[in-house]
Amino acid sequence: MTNFISVIIVEDKIEMCRQIKSLLEKTDDIKVIATFHDSKSALEKIPEYEPDIVLMDLNLPDGSGIECIKNLKPKLSKTQFVILTMFDDSELVFKGLSHGAIGYLLKRSINDELVKSIYEAYKGGSPMSTQIARMVVKSFQNNKAIDEDLLTKREWEILEQLAKGKKYKEIGETLFISVETVRSHLRKIYEKLHVHSSKEAILKYFGKNHSR
Repeated sequence: MTNFISVIIVEDKIEMCRQIKSLLEKTDDIKVIATFHDSKSALEKIPEYEPDIVLMDLNLPDGSGIECIKNLKPKLSKTQFVILTMFDDSELVFKGLSHGAIGYLLKRSINDELVKSIYEAYKGGSPMSTQIARMVVKSFQNNKAIDEDLLTKREWEILEQLAKGKKYKEIGETLFISVETVRSHLRKIYEKLHVHSSKEAILKYFGKNHSR
């Protein structure tokens, strides 16, 4: 068992890749164990490393980052995939999430927030850039796929906070409830939606029309 968070970067632009690596390795407990610049090498080599986190660019020279995630996720169930890209298109966001990504960050967010996002993803959160979170919530409001009466007002509030990438503790602080109460509500949400994770709940409840 390692005492650091292992990260792999998949980014076709070498200078951008270097900047990301340099930023992440300023911390003692994050280590970039490999970098790849195309989908072919990423698909072939990443399973050998079994990293904690993969930062995946969308626009690779020989394929799509989303297709990479789609192919790698079944082989790496414990690895968390976070999309890091220039594109803030809602269809790409939902497609990425539906194929196994747990976060979506814009490259303009490459600063200390990226380090925080790595920690958040490692702890089970769903990091999203502020612009992406706003866009996702707006899309959710316009595309509710299930009868509003299925969930209570509080369950709605918790699900929306999850969609913003908030962790359980942050949700509790925002809604003035305990972490255990958050967990209790989530168990009820999962049961009502017949899902087993927060990502599945978000996709099923809000992203039904975007999952193809």
